[in-house]
Amino acid sequence: MVYMLANGTVDEGIETNHQLWDWAGVDGLQLAQSLFGDAVRKIAPFQSLDTTLNGSPCSVLRLCEGNFRVAIAPTAAVEAIIRGRDGLRIWVKRCDTMGAIVLPESPGLTLLPQIATTKPIYRLDTLHPNCAAPARIDGMAVLVWRHSWSYQPIVELQVAQRHLTAVKAKLSTL
Repeated sequence: MVYMLANGTVDEGIETNHQLWDWAGVDGLQLAQSLFGDAVRKIAPFQSLDTTLNGSPCSVLRLCEGNFRVAIAPTAAVEAIIRGRDGLRIWVKRCDTMGAIVLPESPGLTLLPQIATTKPIYRLDTLHPNCAAPARIDGMAVLVWRHSWSYQPIVELQVAQRHLTAVKAKLSTL
């Protein structure tokens, strides 16, 4: 993870130390419910909830019907948790090709609309807590996710690893 403010300086105060995982498949919702309870069924695509998994902080973003992106502390041993659910038609994969830039909620939500564009129905200036929006920064796809980590509100930009340096450079111009 990269922890930085919009002016390009490193901020040691925003330390999420989480890993991103994707899971998808016919039984994706069933797995999410078994791990996070019935509340996960009630969130719509591009909405999330903050919770815990085995005592570790966790944020669960619903991407579509049975697909989820989970931000979780590295100590949560996700593979072991999933292994215990044999017979589910699902794949689970750590997002090693994705990088994340974590910004404080303020000024993050104020500055991002200056460099990131979205398509209607999504807007960054009115992005609600526990919601995400697809965006583009200089043509590079970015998922902007507003949630909290250990009770601290953050704005997380998820981007392909190969574009991480370019997005950081663009943020430093603000």
